[in-house]
Amino acid sequence: HRLQLIDRLPNNTPERKSRTSKQPLGTHSGRVLVNRPLSIHMLLRVAKAGSSAIRSSSLARCLLTGQQKKWIRTETTHKGEIIKGGPLGTGIKEADPLVIVSAYTNVDTLAHQPRGKSAQFGFYVYKMNTTTGGLTLASVCPGVENPAFSRYHPSEDVLYTATESILENGIVVTYKVHSDTGKLEEVHRQDAGGASTCYLTVDRNEENMLFVNYWDSTLGTFPLNPDGTPEDKVKLIETKFDASDAVAKRPKPAQAGEKKHDANDPETAAERQTSAHAHSIVLDPYLGTVAYVPDLGQDCIHQYYFDQKTGALDHRGKIPADTVKGTLGPRYIDFHKKLNVAYVINEMSCGVAVFRFDPSAVDEIKAGGNRHSLEQIQTISTVPEGFPSMYNTCGRICVDPTGRFVLVSNRGHDSITVFRILHKEGGILTRVGWCHTRGTTPRHFAFDDSGRYLIAANQDSNSISVFQFNPSNGLLEHTGNDYVVPSPNFICVKSPHT
Repeated sequence: HRLQLIDRLPNNTPERKSRTSKQPLGTHSGRVLVNRPLSIHMLLRVAKAGSSAIRSSSLARCLLTGQQKKWIRTETTHKGEIIKGGPLGTGIKEADPLVIVSAYTNVDTLAHQPRGKSAQFGFYVYKMNTTTGGLTLASVCPGVENPAFSRYHPSEDVLYTATESILENGIVVTYKVHSDTGKLEEVHRQDAGGASTCYLTVDRNEENMLFVNYWDSTLGTFPLNPDGTPEDKVKLIETKFDASDAVAKRPKPAQAGEKKHDANDPETAAERQTSAHAHSIVLDPYLGTVAYVPDLGQDCIHQYYFDQKTGALDHRGKIPADTVKGTLGPRYIDFHKKLNVAYVINEMSCGVAVFRFDPSAVDEIKAGGNRHSLEQIQTISTVPEGFPSMYNTCGRICVDPTGRFVLVSNRGHDSITVFRILHKEGGILTRVGWCHTRGTTPRHFAFDDSGRYLIAANQDSNSISVFQFNPSNGLLEHTGNDYVVPSPNFICVKSPHT
């Protein structure tokens, strides 16, 4: 790793010519920026040199102690050039957004097989500089084994995280978040009643947590206290599917590595659909009383009536995940905040299915009916036409904070696909393009609250990368900020409530 330094030699010296002929980065007042190896001794010299050592037009990189890559940005003032922030990440503010990264700590017990290394810590908590997009590691937390999907409470500084394992029941762990230090303090554990818990949703009244277990295809709810802590009153049900032996199919430890749900060849795809696999649970944006559960094993989206008072879930039919033929693998669903439209990512077919959302059907479901509330209007691929879908599976899908774009991560193509939403045409999509995530297998990504920055978790290359997002044209630009995190699987970005 190298620090971009100003070479102060005159332009006409042989040494200057030799260096600049290798890798010039830019010029200013007769000085050229070059890459040079950074030692601790050099870092101390840079710090002592202060204002004249680092040019303001560049981001300077260095690898400090540990595994985190640090960045320095400089800015010019009337007194000259000064280091902004400093190499040790000083000047952390309590109001700075938290970037909470979950990491796999035991890859052998998962339904899929990450090719990164197992992490020492379950959580890496960063503070974000909203001017540069740079991150400073604030705290680490051993936590529990394989923390994965996380959900920040809508109004309390409380974090919920689900654990992944196909060998035992998942756990929903509740943490109090200390916004000043980034420390996560465990306050509660709740057995999820099924293996490989993979999604959490807080209802709009903030009175219930809804969750799903991928391996057993079970889902349930438990009540929340006013301070966000859970009550030990779980309501658990099985999804509606023909094969009811998911629990019996849990592998023994010796078999854990035999079948992994991350490849997309025909044989593995067929194996993944021998039984149901509920992958997420999302409430409708109209009343918050219909829960949608994409079922990867059955290629459908289940509808459930959700009773906000009791937390009970009642099945009200299932909707095909796409009209195209073949293996689909629905994973996530995301609703537009203003348009009556929903976007479903089909993980194995590498396609986005666009659905028109009917609020009147939600009224009927609440009254006891079971009419479908989603009607498909489009399918669009997430990978280039010439790229075989069997070498890719999709990860996250989301509508960006402005409501103008839909983004999807591709694991295999190793990119984020950006689609523009055509508002005047009912919310259908047109593709903007692809952005490489600077690593492999982007399992997850997240925007900061402003929508200016996007952080991608590259699971198999042990890294996270920060991009700047242009809300006018949908383009992503790498900020130059990359950080080493072993097997990152989830990104949660949130400005503290307090």
